[in-house]
Order: sequence, then C-alpha cells, then structure tokens
Amino acid sequence: MTQKRVFPILATLWITTSLALGSWWLYLLVMYEDKLEKLGMTLPELGFRPNLVRMLKWEGTTLILLITFLSISLFILYYKDQRKTKALQAFFAGLTHELKTPLASIRLQAEVINDTIEEKYKEDKLLDTLTDRLIEDTGNLETQMDKILQLSRIERGGNLNPAPVDLMSVLRTTINKRARNLSVEIDQRIEDPIILADLFALELILKNLFENTKAHTEEKKANIKIDQKEDTIILVYNDGGTFQGEIEKLGNLFYKFNSAKGSGIGLYLIKKLMEKMSGSLVVENKSNLVFTLYFKKETES
Repeated sequence: MTQKRVFPILATLWITTSLALGSWWLYLLVMYEDKLEKLGMTLPELGFRPNLVRMLKWEGTTLILLITFLSISLFILYYKDQRKTKALQAFFAGLTHELKTPLASIRLQAEVINDTIEEKYKEDKLLDTLTDRLIEDTGNLETQMDKILQLSRIERGGNLNPAPVDLMSVLRTTINKRARNLSVEIDQRIEDPIILADLFALELILKNLFENTKAHTEEKKANIKIDQKEDTIILVYNDGGTFQGEIEKLGNLFYKFNSAKGSGIGLYLIKKLMEKMSGSLVVENKSNLVFTLYFKKETES
C-alpha cells in the first residue's frame, strides 16, 4: 500500500478514535452529572464538587474542538502538499516531453555527422572521437529524461500497455544504441523469447542496467543469460559489480550507498516497471551483484 493511501487512512482512524473517546467522556459526564454532584455532597472527601464537574465538561469540550481543529488543519496542509507535488510532477513531465524532441534531433544529426566522417574523413581520429562522445552524451541525456518522464507517470499512478515483444530483438537494439562501450555477452538458452511487456518500459529497463554497469563497474562488461521456467522468461544480468550497502534497500527511491554517481532512481524504476508488467526484479549479492528479471511469457490464446 502506497504512502498516499496510508496517510489518509491513519489520519481518519486517529480523528475518529479521538472524537469517539472525547464524545464518550462528555456523554458520561452529562449522564452522571447529578450522581457525581450527589456523591460529592455525600462524600466531600472525594472532591467531586459541582464546579469540578463543570470544569471537566468544559475541558472535554475544549479538547474535542482542539482535536477537530488540528485534524482539519492537518488535512488542509496534506491536500495543499499533494496539489503542489502533482503540479511539480506535471511540470517536470511536460518539460521532459518538450526536451525529448530536440534531443532526438541532436542525436540524429550527430549520427549523420558521424557517418559522414567515416565516409570522407576516416583519418581524422579527433573528429571521430568527438562525434562518438557527442552521440554517447546525448543518449545519456535522453535516458535521464526518460527516467524522469517514467518516474512522473508512475508516481501519478499511470499504467503501462503490455503487448507481445521479442525480447532478443529489443535487447540487441538497445545494446547497439546504449552499450557501445560495453562488452556484452548473451547466453540465450531458449529460442524466440516472446514476453508481455511495454516496449518503452522494457527499453528503459535495459538502458538502466547498462548505465549502471558503466557507472559502477571497472571492467565495463556484462553477461546476460536468458532462460525459461514454465510460463516465465528469466533474464539474469551479471556485470561483476560489487555492493557494500544494505541489499534490502536497493530499489528504494533515491537510495545510493557511498556513491556520487547516478540519480538513485534507476533500480527503483526497474522494480516498479517490472511490477506493472506483472513481472518482478530480484537482486542478489553473493560474490557480486546479480539482477534477475522475471517476465511473463506471451502465450497463445
């Protein structure tokens, strides 16, 4: 259950319980006021004087009114905070969407320039290096924009559109685009793994894994094993990366352990996107980190 749902439920329970106890207290004082006064006159040593009973009634009423006022104020502040949060999410989603078009144009032009250099200026290593770096940096920026856009959609409760997808085709395409500087080995143990997935989400998941390898490993290589178990397609991603923090916290939003690199949302997005596609992410920390993705296999009706 998300925090957005838990807070209103707990607040409602607190208000209801407090009002019920206060109302019951006042009810007892009103119903037994006469008996308390008589008891006070009969046994003065108990201290139940008439003015004491009236004081308890006023204090009880004041307490209930105070709780009601504080509860209403709390709900108002929570509502304003939610409106502000949604406005910020909408702003960043809109900004990210607007920036994606010029970024895609810059990347396309950089690729055209790179192809031209390979055809006419093969000897100029500096130009070739600079254009490769421009394409790589533009791709990294596009990936960050995709992260922000997808994070905004998830936090606003957006849904994905799973459809039959050829996992190997998407994997090879993503490797060509986002893993140029990585050594990637694929151990494909089944033929034609067709999974139910959202294409954009799947590409972002793979990009995040490759980006994580670039940022946090020294050897810059990854081993990918694709297997099947019943109606589940399993992708095991192993890049030899190590982790010294709390493994249980990996996948939490903005969690980073002793690292200045990364934004802390990559694994969180992978986890949430896999859940929305009826899959799951399992992270194991043995001699090194191993990421296992469980996809739902597409089956014919």
